[in-house]
Amino acid sequence: MDSTTPRALDEGGLFEDDADLADNQEFERALADGSDALQRSDAGGARQLLEKALRFKPLNQRARNLLGLSLFKLGELDKAEAIYRGLIEDHPADPTLRVNLGLVFLKRGAANEAARCFETTPDLSPDHRKAQNYLGTALAHNGELTKAREWFVKAGNPAMAQRMDDQLAARPLREVAQTAHDSLDGARPFKPAVEDNGTPADRAPTSTWVATAPATAMRIGRLAVNQSGLSAANETPEVDEPSALSEYTTTRKLSIPSREGGFGIGATEVLIQVRGEMLTRLDGLVASWGQLSLKPELKRFRGRPTDKPFGEGARRMLRAAGEGRFVISRENRIFTALELGDEPAYFREEVLFAFEESIVFENGRVPSKTGHDLHLVHVRGRGKLLLVTAGAPKAVGLTRGEPLRIPMDQLIGWHGPLIQPRVVPIVEEAPELGVALELSGEGSALVDAPDGR
Repeated sequence: MDSTTPRALDEGGLFEDDADLADNQEFERALADGSDALQRSDAGGARQLLEKALRFKPLNQRARNLLGLSLFKLGELDKAEAIYRGLIEDHPADPTLRVNLGLVFLKRGAANEAARCFETTPDLSPDHRKAQNYLGTALAHNGELTKAREWFVKAGNPAMAQRMDDQLAARPLREVAQTAHDSLDGARPFKPAVEDNGTPADRAPTSTWVATAPATAMRIGRLAVNQSGLSAANETPEVDEPSALSEYTTTRKLSIPSREGGFGIGATEVLIQVRGEMLTRLDGLVASWGQLSLKPELKRFRGRPTDKPFGEGARRMLRAAGEGRFVISRENRIFTALELGDEPAYFREEVLFAFEESIVFENGRVPSKTGHDLHLVHVRGRGKLLLVTAGAPKAVGLTRGEPLRIPMDQLIGWHGPLIQPRVVPIVEEAPELGVALELSGEGSALVDAPDGR
């Protein structure tokens, strides 16, 4: 996807530009009150508050999701269907939205349509147990007991799988399907995949970050970490005696890694290979080769360039076009190359060193009452990116119902489409101790934890 495509990644969701400050407080208040109303089972009150919030940010994913849930609870299924169809169009890679739409169909008794929604979810999230269970329910309700049994087995629901076996042998199909639906409904009340607080229910992260040492590479899910050693094998011992110039230039060459493209990380240098376009910083530049044009990059917000520079001073983000190579000195910094597998992710602006043009980005910030706003870059698409940190990144898992707090200076980023961030004091009554980012939802975060900290 071309970086000039006028499509907002954040959709006015997690962070805002400076121009949003006037309306942001009203939006946040209405959204929080609407979420609280849902938790109190006041679906009517939640609807009014969420509709108010959406007047400030009409495309906000969480507010739309919660409004769909409130309409679902009020029985206004046509309106709930319209909201979830719109959300799926805007966020096609989010499996939870397809589950929600399937639940709308299931509640109105449209088992065929519900099954089609649930069937698409495993392609996006193979381990989405709740979607598998709901698919079994829809198939059983439609009389397809053999297929229903297979999905109950995949969902880890042996009781319902056994019930399908028993009923297949003992009862007419129509009666069996109704019994299966009623049994599941009674054992676990009908519940949307998005809980009242807006977080996904029983949703497993699609991938995990793992930081590796130089000369190793590891891929888990769709996200790869690569810090392959490039210059270590070519280094020669330090010499104390004077060397002949010709000998020195033969034996002590600057390490120039592979020309295959992307990033290479050695013991002392980092290679950035450009074929086409690459966005990169150049602080620590040692040398460059090839035919390359460089242009300062502007921040983007809601699908459009702003008038603000992306980075400052020597750390300006530049758009390099052409074919060539940059060699960057590590300077006691840790560089980590990641491959983004079309999942959305957020990174602190200062840790994102370079990324391929195929990755779409937007800039924004999470505001703080203390003035310590968090400046972020939201990325999505397929391609490689390069992070720079003080220590080797380490992964921390997030689980629903257990907010994670990370001191601001140790935060690198996170991924998970429904994670909600909030800047908070580390200690409420001692703001001088600093601020942290609180993450709620499910997914993974990366923290910068240098040795000895």
